[in-house]
Amino acid sequence: MEARRVATFNDLSASGKGTLMRYVVAADGSEASLKAANFFVEHMGPGPDDEIFIVYVFPLPSDPELYTDVLSLPSQSDDQRVVKLADQVHRELVDQLADLESRVHRVTLVGNPAKEIVEFAMNMNVSIIVAGTRGQTPATELYLGSVSSALIHRAQCSVLIVR
Repeated sequence: MEARRVATFNDLSASGKGTLMRYVVAADGSEASLKAANFFVEHMGPGPDDEIFIVYVFPLPSDPELYTDVLSLPSQSDDQRVVKLADQVHRELVDQLADLESRVHRVTLVGNPAKEIVEFAMNMNVSIIVAGTRGQTPATELYLGSVSSALIHRAQCSVLIVR
């Protein structure tokens, strides 16, 4: 059985102690992701040397090849459809983070949101992933999956889910 990591609130606000922190704020344009970003701004206190990555993942079906005859799905983050959506999502969160002194980066990925966020966080040595949850019913979560649940189970760093 795998041990589950649990971060205390004090662990999450360590940026004021001279340690560079890297945060991922997961963005999908939903009210839940805006709420998570707001919580992050109000309670996490990132410092001027910290880095914040606003990560938007354009979701693809689990097996995009099944849809190639029916849909023209983007495969790259520079596809204009992806760029347009990502810009809207990023703009809302950048506005929320505008008063922070931290360095804010926009990141756009294409694929499975949980998988892409976890891989990005691991590659960038991120300290904490901050995400919202839509509060799906167990049946909906089983059928559609839950990005927040997948982040909790797959990420190697701390994960803060804001309801």
